[in-house]
Amino acid sequence: MKDLTQCRAEIDAIDTRLIALFEERMRVARDVAYYKQAHHMDILDSSREQAVLDSRAARVSEDVLRQPTVELFRELMRLSREEQRRCLDALNSSQAVAYCGVPGAFSESAVVGFFGEDCERVHFRTFEEVFSAVAQGTVRYGVVPVENSSSGSVNSVYDLLGKYACHIVGEQLVRVEHCLLGVPGATLADVTTVFSHEQGFAQCPVFLAEHPDWVKTPYFNTAIAAQHVAELGDPHNAAIASRLAAKHYGLDILAPNIHSSDSNHTRFCVVSASPTPIGVPDKATLTFTVRHERGTLMRALSSFVAMGMNLTHIESRPLRDASWEYCFYVDLTGNVSEGNLRILLESLTADTENCRLLGAYRAAKEQGHA
Repeated sequence: MKDLTQCRAEIDAIDTRLIALFEERMRVARDVAYYKQAHHMDILDSSREQAVLDSRAARVSEDVLRQPTVELFRELMRLSREEQRRCLDALNSSQAVAYCGVPGAFSESAVVGFFGEDCERVHFRTFEEVFSAVAQGTVRYGVVPVENSSSGSVNSVYDLLGKYACHIVGEQLVRVEHCLLGVPGATLADVTTVFSHEQGFAQCPVFLAEHPDWVKTPYFNTAIAAQHVAELGDPHNAAIASRLAAKHYGLDILAPNIHSSDSNHTRFCVVSASPTPIGVPDKATLTFTVRHERGTLMRALSSFVAMGMNLTHIESRPLRDASWEYCFYVDLTGNVSEGNLRILLESLTADTENCRLLGAYRAAKEQGHA
């Protein structure tokens, strides 16, 4: 029998080798992080991790050590994920927030409402450019619209949530409040032509009906319409846009609050390359596809019920390479702790494919104004 001193010496020697191997594993994990960022891949790959755990357990010769081995490698993989995130966070040092549109857009209102007036803001022409900037680390966060209470979901944003390895870390609601904007000194009686996005016209029918002679000219979006009116400098032109747009482009508000509904809101999500939520999470979003078999969707949805989750929104998007098959996006509330979400994802594996947690985050509690 070995004495205690000899056993401890052997353990110390083994630990020295383990530390060296652990450091080597973390260096490889950093290389994995760089590769995943370059290829827009998520840090967490649940199917890959489960395959690794099964493989490691199969190599253990002593049955009694099989489950402890699984727990050991589960913790190692968690630490590897954390190292990847730390590495990418250090690389992505920019604190800028990206949005789609131009200054004065409702998307900028969402940015200001969530991060404050003093945050550094960068605007892009398309939603995909916002996601790309977040994934590549040139900005810290992106703010994109996902749903309007009047016109429904923004399908292109849902598709990009599935395409890019970005995480939802926050949510903001913006009340859509339209005003009629004109150049300084203009009056309502001067107006003959109005520029706005088609949704801007659609959301102000009562006000526009009072001015049937005005020529309504559709424009790319409301903020660009305001910018266009400012550049024209003609008192006969006006724009339907936000108060923020008036401030940005030096326009007067000729008629405030001309929207027909006070309950028109747009819901925005805040995306990041890191999954760290801003605030305490009470809501989560995940995506999955189901096998094209009878009952798979019903069984998948029953998993949420079994976990005591409340589904607040479900969105389906067609799969590009499979006719009549769909990718689902689900918002849920309830106990969205890391442990509960892990159990939920595991329960979904029987009936779903490509199941991925897009983010656990704090739901919007207050409505922003634009």
